[in-house]
Amino acid sequence: MQFPPPVARRYPWRRFPVSAQSWLQPKRVVFLAAAVAVFFATLPTHFTAGAEENLWLDVARASVTADELLRHVGVLADDIFEGRETGSRGGRAAAKYIAEKLKEAGLQPAGPNQTFVQPFSGNSQNLLALLPGKDPDVQGETLIIGAHYDHVGYGTRRNSYGPRGYIHNGADDNASGVAALLEVIDAVMQTGYQPRRSMLFAFWDGEEKGLLGSKHWVSSPTVSLKDVRLALNIDMVGRLDGGRIEVGGTRTGRGLRHLMSSPQLSETTWLDFSWEYKENGDHWTFFQAGVPSLYVHTGLHDDYHRPSDDVEKLNIEGMREVTQYLVEQICELADAEQLPDFRSEATLDTPQTRRRQEKTLPALSPRLGFDWKILSGKNTGPSVKRVHRQSAAGRAGLKRGDRIVSADNLPCTEPWLLPAIALTSPAELTLEIERAGTDMPLALVIPLQGAPIRLGLSWREDPAEHQSVYVTRVVPYSAAARAGIKLHDRICALDRESINGSNDLLVRMQALLAEGRDNIVLKIESRGALREVMVPLGAFETSRPDATL
Repeated sequence: MQFPPPVARRYPWRRFPVSAQSWLQPKRVVFLAAAVAVFFATLPTHFTAGAEENLWLDVARASVTADELLRHVGVLADDIFEGRETGSRGGRAAAKYIAEKLKEAGLQPAGPNQTFVQPFSGNSQNLLALLPGKDPDVQGETLIIGAHYDHVGYGTRRNSYGPRGYIHNGADDNASGVAALLEVIDAVMQTGYQPRRSMLFAFWDGEEKGLLGSKHWVSSPTVSLKDVRLALNIDMVGRLDGGRIEVGGTRTGRGLRHLMSSPQLSETTWLDFSWEYKENGDHWTFFQAGVPSLYVHTGLHDDYHRPSDDVEKLNIEGMREVTQYLVEQICELADAEQLPDFRSEATLDTPQTRRRQEKTLPALSPRLGFDWKILSGKNTGPSVKRVHRQSAAGRAGLKRGDRIVSADNLPCTEPWLLPAIALTSPAELTLEIERAGTDMPLALVIPLQGAPIRLGLSWREDPAEHQSVYVTRVVPYSAAARAGIKLHDRICALDRESINGSNDLLVRMQALLAEGRDNIVLKIESRGALREVMVPLGAFETSRPDATL
């Protein structure tokens, strides 16, 4: 990743990393049968008998191993490559290593003269390989998946936070991205995957000197630039922290956030769809050329552009998770029914714009005119804590300390039941209460404020995402809240049919509610994770429903 403004602090470093030579000895021979064995040994919980069409993808994901990632990154970040400065002997040696791996994978050379190499600026060189598409309708479209392999050598005042004069191995920047891309290639090739669209795998040189390699390719493309439908940049994916994978550029094409979301993310992994998009990586080159352009990144750190960016500091297991995610999403993009056109407005979408656009709606006025607390003990209903002044509940005779036994003849044995019933009741609520000093329960009819709420959701349309809307309000205790829907979640489908913007969802939702449905099924995207959620709309039960399918 390109050099940003310096930070104030200085951090410790290691002069020489552990040698990678021990990782070079075993030669990898992985066959599909072995990958299948790994797959069944680590069968994910989402896999069912009805998901046979996803078997190849599960096998491809399972074929990504921490050992292979460590081997690749260990070679590229070894001292023998002297920091892989573009045009240097170490940079040329790194290019040779990558070219050998492309040849072993069985990919077609995509550089000039039927080679993998696209030379430029003296000794600088991009490495290019092609996996042709198989669908006659879209095989002419190209998806570029790239990672830069150069780094800053021994460092200068322009590209190093110091100390300069020592080897800057760039294990994370960007040996990690190169290793991930090599494993993506290995996964798709060994499963026999045949994409609909063509895939151009690119290993860029000269990124650290101003995106030189990707700029050279755009000025001298090896496939027609007008056929490039999307570019994906893999840059610094070796320091996964807190499960956060940054995915940038989704606003450069309408619907890219949805295409980059996944049902396969682990519970501890999440996607940060950044709205910050700037000239700090090879994705920018393609954006400037009018191509929707994404990047995947796991964040900066104290060792960035320092000699201390070494292999032993990488989160190799985290790299495996990121690479498995990349395998899935790259294939998703290659096989999508349609890829989005370029959206130039992406430059106007900043983190500040995001805060304004995603501003949540204020809470609705409560329908009940009193507050309550939950008492301990089995089958104990809520106790009235405070009756609001001038409220209908007070005028109906409700008092502090009353214990609510039932609401509309349903026992209040669950803490969510009373407010949930109050939300959906048309105009009034009948409470059975127990009051100190009285022998028999009392029945009180409490008028309710405002209109009934059946679903409890508000949403807003995103101009960059026509296939989803984002949630701007979830009414507490509503059907949506009980189903586990949260603020800023995105609704992608209703009853397993995709939506086309806010109005489409509103019209279809109103029609379903008018039918008196007991439940609806929503497809929800939350921080990149896709799941189906059943929202209960029918009669209340006295036990909490299991809302998630």
